[in-house]
Amino acid sequence: MSNLNDIKLIKLIKAGDIGAFAQLIDKYQHMAYTLANSIVKNKQEAEEVTQDAFYKAYKALDKFKGDAEFSTWLYRIIYNTAISKMRGRKAETSDLDNKEVEKQETPSFSDNLNRLEQKERKVILKKALSKLKEQDAFIIILYYYKEQSIEEIEQATGLSKSNVKIKLHRGRKQLQKELETLLQDELKSFI
Repeated sequence: MSNLNDIKLIKLIKAGDIGAFAQLIDKYQHMAYTLANSIVKNKQEAEEVTQDAFYKAYKALDKFKGDAEFSTWLYRIIYNTAISKMRGRKAETSDLDNKEVEKQETPSFSDNLNRLEQKERKVILKKALSKLKEQDAFIIILYYYKEQSIEEIEQATGLSKSNVKIKLHRGRKQLQKELETLLQDELKSFI
């Protein structure tokens, strides 16, 4: 089931080839960081989570059975590591972002999004994702960005299939709402 290249690298790592693990890190580090950052929402902490997750994966590689994709197994480690990091934080209760947004007649959401350049879209999307609940952002990134199936997300998060679907649905709605708000603000800045 796993990527054949990943399986070969894992065999080499188990045989003592640390360079093979560096190849796995190179292959998955960007996505690992993106997923970690979607939960902890802090660049430095996301880097720490990513490093910790790769270290844990290396130490637990003997437990990887190959019955799921290596990436799914790794994403589960990243998810658990990031959640543990969040639990270690003090609860932050200030909610400075609760502003009422003036409702004005503006072009539709899809019209606005189509007007933005590709680079601007990525910036806006990252901002919107950062406003989602950690778990919802993680699931959306896995589903759309990494094109993971519901079953693979279920394995990566430990959530039930129905819970993944609910969180994916809720995350989509919240993402659309955040994008609409950001795009309205973007339009106001041009006017």
